[in-house]
Order: sequence, then C-alpha cells, then structure tokens
Amino acid sequence: MLLNMSFPFWPMRPIFEIRYLTGLLAVAGVVFTVIMLIDCLKREPEQFAHPISTAGKYDKIIWALAMAISLSLYFIGTIVYFFVVYLGKKDSDS
Repeated sequence: MLLNMSFPFWPMRPIFEIRYLTGLLAVAGVVFTVIMLIDCLKREPEQFAHPISTAGKYDKIIWALAMAISLSLYFIGTIVYFFVVYLGKKDSDS
C-alpha cells in the first residue's frame, strides 16, 4: 500500500488524459470558430484584406461557408481566415 505512487499525481490525472485534452481542444476550436464567424459577418466587403470575389462582394458568404464547413475538418477554414483576413487587415491598416 505504501508503494502506490498514484497519490501525488491523482489530481492531475484527469487533466492529462487524452480524452479530456481532445475535448478541451474541440470546445476551444468551436469557440474560436464562433468568434471568427462573428467577426466575418460584421465586416464590410471593403474591409477584407485580400478579396476573393470581385470587389469583395461575396467574400462574407465565402468565408462564412468555409468556416462552417471546416468545423468537421479540424477548423482549417477558421485558421486560414484568422491569418489571411483577421491579422492581414490589421497589418495593412498600420
């Protein structure tokens, strides 16, 4: 009984188990996607850093669909939106 080494580590065990870590990352990804989706829907067409469509007319729809579809693809669309549009526009404003 004295050789059981689980006592000092038992409070940390649920934190470092892989199923809790993946669940935490999934929730963080969904929250990140919702924040970026709100940012995308609030932007005016001329505020997109690199317009995809003519004069940015359909960029809001394209990015919103890309983020919605990427919810099942490891949030790739949201990550691309973050670096291309969200951070790209802040660099071009300065």
